[in-house]
Amino acid sequence: MNYIENLKAKLANRDKIYSTMLCHVGTTLLPKVYKSNGLDMLVMDLEHGSFFPENIGDFCMACHAMELPVIVRVQDCEYHCISKPIDMGADGVLIPRTESFEQVETAINSLRFYPYGKKGVGGRALLRAHEFADVYSFNENRLLFLQIESKQGTDLLDEILTRYGDQVAGIIIGPNDMGVSMGCGLDMNHPDLVANIERTVEICHKHNKTIGMFMCDDMEAEHWAKKGMNFFWVGTELVMLGAEVKRNRDRIDQF
Repeated sequence: MNYIENLKAKLANRDKIYSTMLCHVGTTLLPKVYKSNGLDMLVMDLEHGSFFPENIGDFCMACHAMELPVIVRVQDCEYHCISKPIDMGADGVLIPRTESFEQVETAINSLRFYPYGKKGVGGRALLRAHEFADVYSFNENRLLFLQIESKQGTDLLDEILTRYGDQVAGIIIGPNDMGVSMGCGLDMNHPDLVANIERTVEICHKHNKTIGMFMCDDMEAEHWAKKGMNFFWVGTELVMLGAEVKRNRDRIDQF
């Protein structure tokens, strides 16, 4: 079983999965650090971060060398936004602001080769296909995650998973956008927002689908684990660096 198949098995079993987000620091030294400290997969952010599709190839290759799955959050649900990161070596994509069937169909067509989709064959993806038995095996190991970031997305999620559940690796909630779109601002404790997040979790449980959320820290992760989440997408590289600097400084102040 290769490392993507291992992750797919964990996602299907709804095992606990630990991830973080890379937004600005693209050094190829990071995959070894993340892998050796227990990360199950990494999300690389092209939506809000400093990266763009053409400059992520070497980092993706470094992740492959460490057998660390790397998923790219793309800018939007359009063919060129999805296909290019796969060409550069990403193991899958996270589609932001998912709230229509058309978006899911576009994502599948842009991510997968025939017969599942309509993606063009080329780039580093073609070279990586030799790691698998053939291009079709490679095709089956590209992972699609949907980010639910609005009440509209939650309202459609049951039908999305009914229609396309076999193509979706997991559902990830974007709490900030969800809160803003619902008029709750950035109040993560707003009862309307909390209720919508919990409803999203329930829908995923119904379909036996991995469910997670972007979380600020381990305290938030513990809270949502008790609510039924199994995917913990915690912090960013700069936030974690800052937290460790602060932890050391606070400890030194106690000497």
